[in-house]
Amino acid sequence: MSTEIIFNMPSEQYHSTKALSKSGLDQFRKSPAHFRSWQDGATKNESTPAMEFGTAVHMAILEPSLFIERYTKFVGDRRTKDGKAAYEAVLASGKTPLNEEQWESINGAAAAVHAHPTASPALDNINTEVSVFANWGTRVKARIDGMTDSHIIDIKTTQDASPKAFAKSIAQFNYHVQAAWYQRITGIERFIFIAVEKEAPFGVACYELDQQAIDLGASIIDESLKLFTECEQLNSWPCYATAIQTLSLPGWATRNQPETY
Repeated sequence: MSTEIIFNMPSEQYHSTKALSKSGLDQFRKSPAHFRSWQDGATKNESTPAMEFGTAVHMAILEPSLFIERYTKFVGDRRTKDGKAAYEAVLASGKTPLNEEQWESINGAAAAVHAHPTASPALDNINTEVSVFANWGTRVKARIDGMTDSHIIDIKTTQDASPKAFAKSIAQFNYHVQAAWYQRITGIERFIFIAVEKEAPFGVACYELDQQAIDLGASIIDESLKLFTECEQLNSWPCYATAIQTLSLPGWATRNQPETY
């Protein structure tokens, strides 16, 4: 299994390189048709405020000089003629304007990570935004926040970085699959999440997954790759089952029935 590790690859080049990523795997697990539509650009990848905030925080933490180049605080009033003109001037300069609240939150989160006694040392001598490519029977890729020879770092912005809440986020967003994916593609066993809250006091916590979680992520990868390879070989990308299916209501719906009299 050959692996290619590329430093300083522009983000646009990485994303335009066709290969299966963990994000692509998430799409594929919806259905092969969803993945193919997503990969071919037929599905819109609309950026949400949460995603944009996360991107800015990543950059402020891992590439602070680049953050200053690409973002600026904007305090004008866009409802006025002068404020609107000033805002447009910022956009024309190639920078992204952030309002005062966004600016303070992003910089507050970054400062909290760099002040944290465990997170900060984990970022020492780290290579950031590393692109990795490999062949697992199909071409795969990963864009890694930060890595050294000994560990991988992944920054996650969250509303609640407490152990119980972040464990739920891991399950909800398949972060355990991401951890297993990155470990396999790099050969580096240690994967550390740095979770940082989006609002003051910008709580920070560092987590590693237990072996059970990693094994579950790895089994999901193996099962999905087997089906993905079959779809590639047959050039068949089905969507949902074609037969009529019987559905049951989810448990929460049956538990919350109103009382009858």
